[in-house]
Amino acid sequence: MIDLATWRARAPWPAKPWLILGKGPTFSHRDALDLSRFNTFALNHVVRELNVDVAHAIDIEVIRDCADVLSARCEWLLMPRRPKEGSRVSSSRLEDYFDELPVLRELSEAGRLVHYERAGKSRAGDRAAVGGGSFSASVAMNVLATMGVKEVRSLGIDGGRTYSDTFGDLRETTLLANRRVSFDVQFEEMEATVARHGMSYSALVPGTEPIRVFVGADESQLVPAAVLEYTVRKHTDRRVEFTTMRDLPVPMPRDPKKRPRTGFSFYRFMIPQLAGYEGRAVYLDCDMQVFADLAELWAIPFDEQTVLCTYQPEPPERWKGNKNFKPGRHLAVMMLDCSRLQWDVHDVVRGLDEDRYGYTELMSDLAIVPEEQIEERIPVEWNSLEHYEPAKTKLVHYTQVPTQPWKNAENPLRELWLGAFREALAASALDPEVVVRGIEGGHIDPALHAELSHHPKWTGGAVPVVRSAGAAHSPVDGGRSKAERKLARTKAKLAGEKAKKVRLKRQRDHARKRLKAVESSLTWRGQRAVATLVGAAVRRLGERRAR
Repeated sequence: MIDLATWRARAPWPAKPWLILGKGPTFSHRDALDLSRFNTFALNHVVRELNVDVAHAIDIEVIRDCADVLSARCEWLLMPRRPKEGSRVSSSRLEDYFDELPVLRELSEAGRLVHYERAGKSRAGDRAAVGGGSFSASVAMNVLATMGVKEVRSLGIDGGRTYSDTFGDLRETTLLANRRVSFDVQFEEMEATVARHGMSYSALVPGTEPIRVFVGADESQLVPAAVLEYTVRKHTDRRVEFTTMRDLPVPMPRDPKKRPRTGFSFYRFMIPQLAGYEGRAVYLDCDMQVFADLAELWAIPFDEQTVLCTYQPEPPERWKGNKNFKPGRHLAVMMLDCSRLQWDVHDVVRGLDEDRYGYTELMSDLAIVPEEQIEERIPVEWNSLEHYEPAKTKLVHYTQVPTQPWKNAENPLRELWLGAFREALAASALDPEVVVRGIEGGHIDPALHAELSHHPKWTGGAVPVVRSAGAAHSPVDGGRSKAERKLARTKAKLAGEKAKKVRLKRQRDHARKRLKAVESSLTWRGQRAVATLVGAAVRRLGERRAR
């Protein structure tokens, strides 16, 4: 065996771009492409289908599956010194598997088995250490960055939730075996590596256009927004770009009566700008849960219209007798043709100040769009108000704020939402710290703290003290005196404040790194929008930390 640093120095790689090959749907295009233009880097079982320069495997199960063809199919085999087995890092080293898998010994003796240490597990300054990731593609990009590679392409790295038919036999055994909801997160990780190392990356064959979803939220809505994102990704095989819009700099109308009912109500008018005034986008309110493939919604044609929405002819059962319900056009679910919507939120607010339209006309009728360009073409099943019918309902909208299921155990659909909440935790799609902050802020039912054990990395902790007036009460502390309960609350509060400072610093640092990585992949209009917004977001984190 040789280590990555030594191999990197010895290997005489041609001056060609590198091509990462994965099992995604676009792998089916391989026979129509000239792959000889690239140095090839195959992930996992791809080596059984192609002759490649480098085969990369993290899991020892891949070697077991491909042992018969491995030596003939690849020039080099690259693996971590301690591979994974059963989705966990093994206590055994590669050489410990030589007797079971003679192909490893054969490659090692031929000087074709290359190993590396994982970053964080290696000695300080180890040049062979490689950063990790949620998926093999993320690790592969880190490997190539460590090798000093600057130009990378990919085939079969597609996001979504499925494999190419070539690997259909693996769908029941390896597909999303790490319990992630989809492959989409790998793109964020890869883009961060690309930005950090000044690399160039793009797909060799553009995959299907990602479904772009935009949701407005603030701190109080982060838990339902994360559960919504999980349910969107769960029900589609397509790649999804899900943007939770937070802390955006939105101007306020001069007249208080025309100001937004929430801090994020006007965020929807920034979507075309955030999308670079290109393509289409889906807008969803954050208090929703999806039960069907959003690709159905995405496929609805615009024709001559620029905005598609739903029509609610009558109030649902739980809204009957509520004077706030208005039958007709509903804009909580919208499809937007961003290429034809030149919205500018400053001009939208200026229209309110100049009395071109009122608040209700703007938010309920979308007065900034000509009437002939709006059509209620989205089926009502995509905006079912407080009602769920199996096999029919595609999206539930939890519109009654006091009884929303993350706040109130009496909501009749509480268990329906809790099922998705638990799944999101189990898939690491929801950070337990976000739930804890929601409980502290009085936005989340404290009873949900007991569900955090579904998260694979949750280490436990006391139920947070609810700090907001009028918030739901924490469970009763049976058996403890009033003084003991007061002391416990004081300790919890101090611990919570200390943890909050640490979290805010980590969030600020992470936000800077992530925004830098995302900016490198945006169109020039998107980059300009991010540059405008990032300052406000970082400043607000700083202000919260100071408080």
